[in-house]
Amino acid sequence: MEKKKNEKNGQVDVKRRDVLKLTATGCLAGLLLKNKKAIARSIQDKSIAPDFVPDEITDTMIKRAKRMGVDLVFDREVHCAISNAGYGGITGVCCFHCQMGPCTVDDSTGYKKGACGATADMIVGKNLLTRVLGGAAAHVEHMRAVAKTIEGVAKGKIKGYKITDKQKLDKVYKGLRCRGKNKALSVAKKSLYDLNRDKGTPNWLHFKANKERIRTWKKLGIIPSGAGATFSEAAHRTHLGVDNDMTHLALGALKLALVDGYMGLHGACDLQDILFGTPKLVEGEANLTVIKEDCINIVVHGHEPILSEKILEYARKYKNPPKKINVVGMCCTGNELLMRRGVALAGSMVQQELAILTGAVEAMIVDVQCIMPNIVEVAKHFHTKIISTNPQAKFTGAIHIEFEPENADEVAAKIVDIAVKNYKNRDHSKVFIPKKSPEKLMAGFSVEQIIDLLKAVNQKDPLKPLKDAIFSNKIKGVVAIVGCVSPRVEYGYRHTVLTKRLIENDILVIGTGCWSHVAAQRGFLRPDPEYKGVGEGLKSVLKTIAKANNLKALPPCWHMGSCVDNGRLEDLLNPLAEYLKVDIKDLPVAASAPEFITEKAVSIGTWAVCMGVLTHIGGQPYVSGSKNMVKLLTKDLEKLIGARFYVEEDPEKTAKYLIGYINQKRKKLGLPV
Repeated sequence: MEKKKNEKNGQVDVKRRDVLKLTATGCLAGLLLKNKKAIARSIQDKSIAPDFVPDEITDTMIKRAKRMGVDLVFDREVHCAISNAGYGGITGVCCFHCQMGPCTVDDSTGYKKGACGATADMIVGKNLLTRVLGGAAAHVEHMRAVAKTIEGVAKGKIKGYKITDKQKLDKVYKGLRCRGKNKALSVAKKSLYDLNRDKGTPNWLHFKANKERIRTWKKLGIIPSGAGATFSEAAHRTHLGVDNDMTHLALGALKLALVDGYMGLHGACDLQDILFGTPKLVEGEANLTVIKEDCINIVVHGHEPILSEKILEYARKYKNPPKKINVVGMCCTGNELLMRRGVALAGSMVQQELAILTGAVEAMIVDVQCIMPNIVEVAKHFHTKIISTNPQAKFTGAIHIEFEPENADEVAAKIVDIAVKNYKNRDHSKVFIPKKSPEKLMAGFSVEQIIDLLKAVNQKDPLKPLKDAIFSNKIKGVVAIVGCVSPRVEYGYRHTVLTKRLIENDILVIGTGCWSHVAAQRGFLRPDPEYKGVGEGLKSVLKTIAKANNLKALPPCWHMGSCVDNGRLEDLLNPLAEYLKVDIKDLPVAASAPEFITEKAVSIGTWAVCMGVLTHIGGQPYVSGSKNMVKLLTKDLEKLIGARFYVEEDPEKTAKYLIGYINQKRKKLGLPV
């Protein structure tokens, strides 16, 4: 391997390796990178779909930031030059697990083993396990927060909240095999016990997973006991000199994914429904222009809606504000408040800086996950106050007002008051909100709401209309599009093109998380009676359901909620598989995270594969340095667990692949293609 040391920065330029093989996906998936400064936003140098129009509002705000000298996530490139050129960290072969290193094992260094003797397979395996651990922990802590709140409500110690959906409480009480007259307390205790137990099967896994999946997981030895025990085990396994078998490490990642699914996603989703209400159809608006120049604007941002529900409550009853108070949502907190309260969606995670750039935000309230520390720096150019609230998450330069459910009313009232009083500090000369009107949308597609819609078509057998649509080829299949929006591609490009191509081809798209923001901004959540761009078969089904429910139209894509609401996907697939008398792995369904960013996205995707669902991701999760790991994740997993990962950046190729995959599943079921 020829190496040349760059005298200016002391880094190594590699001259003979121009092609980075991102990952094996059953087809060629390479990206030509000619030097170490190849830009991270490589997709913008490629040809894009001819009918794709960049998001006008996002582009306008990015240009505004450049004029003001404000740096954004869209501008900040990957800072590790070697990784940016396709070596080391991006391939997963950098190891920092001991002080003999750090070690990088690949062609750029010429080393095949680390100081301890670890190979690329071992290092990639440990790094993957660590990423899934971080993602699963995020959702477990979310579930813990909601469970502790319900416990406090049930004991009478927390006065600011109440049990809203008693029917959902009864369902969960029965599903968890609870006992005791105080149902809410029993459910909370069973949920919290799952986090702390060190033997046996988790209550939530027993409640939600089907028998075929449980048998498969038992054979692989990946059924977890409790979240804490499994996390401790995983952290131990990545320590120097413990677990050094790639396949065993990968199975550990699957085990953590089950923790995410059954002690994170499902628990947080259902417990929030119990506390705040199960989502029903709701109309709303989306894009940055839901921020109003003539209002006091409060942006709630993050993931846990426990405090944001209270902020909304206090904003709506605030007496005699100088201007109308306008609460809007960012990221998944926005999705939570939209689904239950109709609060407008201001933007996705990567638009959080842009919201502040309007100059019209009095306060941005943040809790946990996906909050960029740079919002504090952007806010310095304006009057906006950044207020952090979660005991686990502080941000240098932000105001920290610590929140616990016991003091919810006090904290919410204080925060709203700060925002209202800050309006007088607004510099109106700095206010800039694009003139484009917000997009209209319809959301609230919980499983319960979907069943209610189908009941209007067939009261006695609500799943029959869906079955008939699939069997007649009016709906070819279902794809769940979830996950983040990447700043390394044209804003929302992969989400937009993939969604458009799927609904054109009679595939029903359901989705969660930041995809929902892009989908709303692009009109995919608009209930348009003309159903422009929707395949004839899917269109006819949507029209039938809408007419039966006395609705003018339904949106072509169904918004199911925030990222923890991915648990709803299994709640939909399980009864459908049972109704059709097949396993989930045999259904014409797939999942996709075209622009994933976070560790949570990796753990959610791994959980989806554990369910038996082919899962597409728009880039490799730092594993391509191990050919054996790539083969395991993209091929061999299907033999072990019934599903695998598919990796592809290009949304056009992804759409063709997923359509072909769904048609293959249809053929195996004897259905027309």
